[in-house]
Amino acid sequence: MPGTHASPTAGSTSTPARYATTADEGDDVPAWFRDAEPPTGSGAVDVRGATIRYLTWGPERGPATVLVHGGGAHAQWWAPLARLIEPIGRVVAMDFSGHGLSDRRDVYALAHWTEEVVAVCRAVSDGPATVVAHSFGGIVSTFAATGSHGAFARVIGVDAPVWPGTPEPPQVMPAPAPGRAERTYPDLASALARFRLVPPQPCANDWYLRHVARHSLHAVSGGWQWRFDPRVFARSTGARSLARFDDELTAVRCPLGLVIGADSYLAPSAHRAHSEGKLAVPHRFVPNAGHHVMLDEPLALVAQIRRLLADPRLQP
Repeated sequence: MPGTHASPTAGSTSTPARYATTADEGDDVPAWFRDAEPPTGSGAVDVRGATIRYLTWGPERGPATVLVHGGGAHAQWWAPLARLIEPIGRVVAMDFSGHGLSDRRDVYALAHWTEEVVAVCRAVSDGPATVVAHSFGGIVSTFAATGSHGAFARVIGVDAPVWPGTPEPPQVMPAPAPGRAERTYPDLASALARFRLVPPQPCANDWYLRHVARHSLHAVSGGWQWRFDPRVFARSTGARSLARFDDELTAVRCPLGLVIGADSYLAPSAHRAHSEGKLAVPHRFVPNAGHHVMLDEPLALVAQIRRLLADPRLQP
């Protein structure tokens, strides 16, 4: 793995990041979601010239659980669940470069994101961290766990395609046309109306969708834009680039577990790989959940994560 050049920039603060954890008010918002504990602080590290930001819960020191989002997402996908996954200890939810509140880069590479998750774990955790990572974040974290840096105690991938034979998603974010300006929406309502899940899937929990959509946007001159940099999955030629884990799971140097949505596009491949002995790591399925598991069945996802964390095979 490439060397990680990281140094604290903002450190840990007692002030929450610029957005909250609760969805807009509505009769459909469940009490546990409305009452979710907001972050108690925020911080940042510098990785190869980009400021990588994170939210924190709990004590300022101690072994940390680090929550990692998927492609095009941000820390707030995990924020309402942070204290349910780890009710007492230190929890951190990070933003990759090109996502959320972190800086953008001129050029993106899997190696950059790998260094970022390692750097955050080293900065926030006393000793190796527990990493829980969704989708693209699971690919990055699993790849990082093949290195010998010792930053991870264990990794749990959530609908992360890291076993042999995983299919490409049915739809991915298109590469932006070279030189094309990012779209600016005239008002927040029109921007929110354009929010879409990628890969696409139905989701009955509108309150969670509203939450992640609202925190996916920021105000700019003339209106609203997505925080996500549309160039993160584009090669320098403008073609689409899709990160994949192409190593063997036996190369991972810490305990690894997987949680998979039973209705995800990855589920058939996972069942097949398990039957063929190619998915020989602890794994669990979440019924009635697609690829965006935390949006479909958040509490069931938490339950399965906590079962894996208690599994003797995943103990550091």
